[in-house]
Amino acid sequence: MFEDIDLNELRHIPKFAYYFRYPLRHDDFHEVRDKGHLLGRIAAKPLYGRLTQERKVDRSAGFNGQVAVIFIPARARKLRSAELLLTKMPRRKVTKADGRRNWKAILEAAETAVRRRLAERH
Repeated sequence: MFEDIDLNELRHIPKFAYYFRYPLRHDDFHEVRDKGHLLGRIAAKPLYGRLTQERKVDRSAGFNGQVAVIFIPARARKLRSAELLLTKMPRRKVTKADGRRNWKAILEAAETAVRRRLAERH
């Protein structure tokens, strides 16, 4: 079951830890379904446009429209099956008019990237 997967392991896998520098919880993942069948779960986050000289995120640059996505297939029991995807969305859609992140649009972009990846495999 998904809840049995130790998500803390993601912090020790460099490709995931680079983009997701905070502990992830099972609640951070959203189901991706096709005609009622579970394809897997995703966690996503919008990325900022640049790093500081100290290699830290420069939040003053704002979001650049790129989204990092973790996809864990439905049948996965271990994180070795997890994939990191990077996708783009219109920069202006990353945030709402009030400045908060537009999670609906971010997750839609992430789900589209996952569906595209799965289609490439078949």
